[in-house]
Amino acid sequence: MFRTNALRTVLIWTLLELIAAFQVRTEAGSPVLSSWMRTVAEPIVITAEGATDLAVGVGVSARGLRKALSENRALQRENEELRARQALMQNDLDALREIGGLAGPHIELEAGSLLGRCSYRDLRAGTMEVRTAELRVLRHDTPVVSSNGLVGRVVRSEGRRHWLQLITHTAAAVAVQTEDATVQGLALGSGSAVMTVAYVPRQAELETGALLVTSGGDGIYPPGIPTARVTRVRESDDPFLEITAVSSADLQATRVVLMLPAWAPAADGDAP
Repeated sequence: MFRTNALRTVLIWTLLELIAAFQVRTEAGSPVLSSWMRTVAEPIVITAEGATDLAVGVGVSARGLRKALSENRALQRENEELRARQALMQNDLDALREIGGLAGPHIELEAGSLLGRCSYRDLRAGTMEVRTAELRVLRHDTPVVSSNGLVGRVVRSEGRRHWLQLITHTAAAVAVQTEDATVQGLALGSGSAVMTVAYVPRQAELETGALLVTSGGDGIYPPGIPTARVTRVRESDDPFLEITAVSSADLQATRVVLMLPAWAPAADGDAP
């Protein structure tokens, strides 16, 4: 009962104070109650405005941070792409230097040669697709070399796209000989990395590790191009040695090749 009476007294007193404050005027003529309300509300308004500004600032900062992170990721991707392109160009330049050294002894091959980049390969099928910047249709059987040796021959050409039969193809055959031309044979593709060298007489002196180069006897490939390296030599009851070899060219990793249209197959009657 006492608490109820005290509460009523406080409420009545507060109401009377508010009525008095409303009736009393300041020097400016406005009620004192208005001044009290402004005094009470001002900190609340200031706090609310500060909170709003802080929220806006946080939002702007968050958007700026997201944008900066996005731009940073984009720059990182561009940097990685540039590095990859630079490495690719460097590899191509190295391959070109090696190809130049390979074709160097054959001056007639450098004139009119066409540079190409491997776009697709199927080693099991013994095929490769090469694309060129220059639009040119190449004759059938145009020889193709890489920085390490003979790659194969052109079997189809459509301007900037050219299809090759690799020397490891099951139907491929390359006339080869040792570097000193004392031993000759025929390198046959098997559909795998291992090639067979046929028709080498039993009395021939040929050792494992010997390099075989093109002899030119097939009329397709120019002489002197590294073709294969002997991996095994074995005698048999046949009049010929059983010889296996692997391609000199790294057909799995080759990316840049040189096509040699200046060397015409003997069948065309244009061989130099």
